[in-house]
Amino acid sequence: MNAFNIFTALPLLGLSLALPALLAQTVPTIPTVRIPAGSFRMGADAQLLSSAVVNGFGVNSDRPVHGDFDELPAHLVTLTHSFAMATHLVTVKEFQQFDPAYKGVAAFPGYAAGVSYRQAQAFCAWLSQKTGKPWRLPTEAEWEYAARAGAQTPFFTGDTPPAPGTPNRWGVVIGEGTPEWVADWYGPYPDTPQVNPTGPLSGDTRIVRGGGLDLRRTKASKPGELYPAMEPYFARSANRASMAPSYASPQGNIGFRVVLAAMPMPNPSAAWQYFFRTDVKQTPVDTRQGPSAAKPFYRVHPLFPNLNGRSMPKVGWAIGLAGGLGIAYHNSAIQQLPNGDMVAAYYNTPNKEDDPDQTVMVMRRRAGSETWDMPEPWPYFADAACAAPVFWNDHGRLWLFFGFPRLIGAPPFAFTTSTDNGASWSPIHFPHLTGPVGSYIPQPINSVVRAKDGTIYIPTDAPGSHSAVWATHNNGATWYDTGQRTFGRHTTLVIARNGDLLGFGGKNSSFQGHMPLGISSNGGSTWTETTTPFDPLASGERPSVIRLADGRLFFAADFNPNHQKHIHKDGAYVALSNDDGKTWQTKRLPSEILTVGYTTATQGADGIIHIVTSKNTVNYEVELNEAWIRSGGEAATPDPSSISHLVSHRERWPNGKLRAVWSTGRANDGEVLLEGTQTFYFQNGQPQWRAHFHLGKETGDERFYRANGNLQWEKTYATDGTWTWRIFNAAGSLTATSHWRGKTLLSDSLGATAIGQGAK
Repeated sequence: MNAFNIFTALPLLGLSLALPALLAQTVPTIPTVRIPAGSFRMGADAQLLSSAVVNGFGVNSDRPVHGDFDELPAHLVTLTHSFAMATHLVTVKEFQQFDPAYKGVAAFPGYAAGVSYRQAQAFCAWLSQKTGKPWRLPTEAEWEYAARAGAQTPFFTGDTPPAPGTPNRWGVVIGEGTPEWVADWYGPYPDTPQVNPTGPLSGDTRIVRGGGLDLRRTKASKPGELYPAMEPYFARSANRASMAPSYASPQGNIGFRVVLAAMPMPNPSAAWQYFFRTDVKQTPVDTRQGPSAAKPFYRVHPLFPNLNGRSMPKVGWAIGLAGGLGIAYHNSAIQQLPNGDMVAAYYNTPNKEDDPDQTVMVMRRRAGSETWDMPEPWPYFADAACAAPVFWNDHGRLWLFFGFPRLIGAPPFAFTTSTDNGASWSPIHFPHLTGPVGSYIPQPINSVVRAKDGTIYIPTDAPGSHSAVWATHNNGATWYDTGQRTFGRHTTLVIARNGDLLGFGGKNSSFQGHMPLGISSNGGSTWTETTTPFDPLASGERPSVIRLADGRLFFAADFNPNHQKHIHKDGAYVALSNDDGKTWQTKRLPSEILTVGYTTATQGADGIIHIVTSKNTVNYEVELNEAWIRSGGEAATPDPSSISHLVSHRERWPNGKLRAVWSTGRANDGEVLLEGTQTFYFQNGQPQWRAHFHLGKETGDERFYRANGNLQWEKTYATDGTWTWRIFNAAGSLTATSHWRGKTLLSDSLGATAIGQGAK
């Protein structure tokens, strides 16, 4: 695309700064150096990183000794063209010539920072039109090639980073304090040599190079220190960060530099593959069918893989689990979709909370299946801790809210939506805030509610023992701070029958020795504090409240009679109220549920209530109904033993070819379950995924194919509850075998190590 076409396309791209920028009268003269054509090895360096690089200040877990999983495999890249690259990032003065309203960021006085990818693209288009020359962002390969300047060490200076402002041997200054947008969408590296690569054709985030994105203050922090973002680990030539292209912030640290060259011809690579977004049924189903509401129903489903002490990076990713998946899962979300599937989300981290590699992760339990798919990190923001997911089904539109606890300049939350049961998602949005904005912590809480007048409310954490509440009157186009903070951190919201907002407690808050209840009759502008009969909660705990279809309130939380921190083993409970919380019928959950932790609940169309737990020894999805809460027993409902009333289902591609075929039946416990063979097809008619079910559980062989017909993975299920998982590379060769019982790994026999890229 030439400069004129880029510029005229700006309105289509939503680059709102382009028109005001045309008023600028001068054009900057940006110094550049010529980068020669050549080849290099792109990705993680072969040598071990020094302890000074790996064990940096402000990073909560040790970094991988060669680099992150998304820097693998290292691969040969050839750039057949030379290009002129700016010696420095675009400066504040240069950017102000494009946008005179730009104020700059105090922490980065020299260079334009806090700008979005879209603003950077708009600058390039403006500069191209003004000069008649093709200015653009560098591709990711061009950036790393120029940063290395012929070196194949972590930095162009060897094992240690250069002093600030030091040019490399090609004259490019790298590591000036702000990371940089580059042109590519974020995606996995190919395992074959590449010529003039341009990255995937689509994605959720754009690549950021040259630094980290997170900040964590400590008592030892000095003014101007932005750790871990400034850590040497994140300044390595191979390091990859990523962010949504719309992200801009008056306090943000992302800048950009430009190159003077025509854009290479497209040479795209593959985007990330996510199983939870693959083969998603769109056929409307009657989700109202289910177990009898008159009979107690209680059942649990394990959620997460248990590697029995084996390393997640060294073993888990190699045997099929998604790259980036960690071992610590917390802060839950769950929702039912229009097609009957359940989706759940947690934050996921390699070791400790707030690590820059912390992500949201998502998993799916498909309608009629008794098994949750393996979790996958998504949406994934490299080197930017992402947490606090919240799902909300708004009459068929699925919203996912999440936050960035440590992102430099982070807003209260971010969000994306889906109208096809989570198969595809809108671009990631950040709230456009209007009016005064008070203090907040960018971590959404587990409840999103819509009032009778259409206003949507979502709470987030706030400093101390409080929560902030944000609202929109126009379905997310603009948002505002409702005003006063609530009376607990992690407050969970519900709309009262009279339209009031009810905010139930949270952690680290108490009123008259109990969990507080906040009541607001003016949309969160002010709150009145009263009490509940429930124990106050401490660290690691959060309640959940929802309005059931019959009008009652449902509540879930932990017992905490001694005001202890989490994992105090006092157990957990559920409760029902028919008078908006004035009185409650409470029942203890079975002893296998030591804690529900940061819990979330939702109700399916069939009346079954679904609860997800965190901080439990084994985290579960708990299914129960109101009849079980009112009953005196705790026994789990036996697994079904027979099925009848089989119905065959088909879905077709838009071209009329068969997309999927499967069957369901009614089990003797009332559940509608998968029965028989289920097959999904590519548009060319080749099978993509074939599985066999009996009473909602997989049997026999299950196979997932690549588009070229080669197996990607295969699972074989035995009658004793064990199963075997085999992973194959792109050429069809077996690379790993593992043996499981349920979600627990029993043994593995690894061949050539392969990084997981999404799997069931």
